[in-house]
Amino acid sequence: MRQPYFSIIVPCYNRATIILDTVASILRQEYSDFELILVDDGSWDNTREIVATITDSRVRYFHKENGERGAARNYGAQQARGQYLNFFDSDDEMYPNHLRVVKDFLDQKGAIEIVHTGYEIVDAVGHVVLEVCNFQQSTNEGLIENNFLACNTVFVRRDIALANPFVEDRRLASAEDWELWLRLASQYLFHSISVKTFCLREHEGRSLNTIAPDAIIARDELFGQLIRQNASFRQRYPQQVNYFIANRYTFITLALALSKKRRLDTLWYLGKALQVDPSVIWRRRFLASIKHLL
Repeated sequence: MRQPYFSIIVPCYNRATIILDTVASILRQEYSDFELILVDDGSWDNTREIVATITDSRVRYFHKENGERGAARNYGAQQARGQYLNFFDSDDEMYPNHLRVVKDFLDQKGAIEIVHTGYEIVDAVGHVVLEVCNFQQSTNEGLIENNFLACNTVFVRRDIALANPFVEDRRLASAEDWELWLRLASQYLFHSISVKTFCLREHEGRSLNTIAPDAIIARDELFGQLIRQNASFRQRYPQQVNYFIANRYTFITLALALSKKRRLDTLWYLGKALQVDPSVIWRRRFLASIKHLL
């Protein structure tokens, strides 16, 4: 059984119209020792038939019942044979240097646990709206503030990935990658490579653009609970637990305040944020929430 250096795991759900473009961008890699694992997460379109037209032997296709991206990624990780796993989204474009840049870095550094590259965000008409590739701040510390790592950017050594799966609770959808990065950052050093290796395509259908306020409440309440329960996080970031949880509450308050319909709920979560960490009163989202309430 061939053991490639990289396993690229792509969860897909009803992506028949775009999956061939995504696969084509991956197969154009300058470094060719990889396998591409497509995990069809219960699609009801003709994704299976479209994928069947691919003849490259590096592509492996699996179909499973729908369980959201975290479950699909975990399933793909269990099938993977590579030394390093990279979880790539089905609606983005991998640049030809993606694997080569990482392989060159690993050849220099050895079998480190986690490494990530840079990327750019492209709008619907192809304009670059943001570049994320100048990593002057420690990634381990920066992740406390926000999830600037697109899932595509992170490479995890397979033994580490299998020991640290994505949370499969649907309530955490759209933040399951951030939760994992924080869990890993509590245990390992994130190594960064300041080179752009893919583009993330902004569009209205992206999960982060379509979340309803109630889903945000369920997601961020759960996220806070997971952080509070994470012993490694409490040990690695003892001063940041309440800080992070308060920020989750102010994310909820801003979403509610912007809806203009749930004033009492907004006040309730502002109170919870203050109770957890009184210093939250000076943070931008807290102040913005108050502004939109007035």
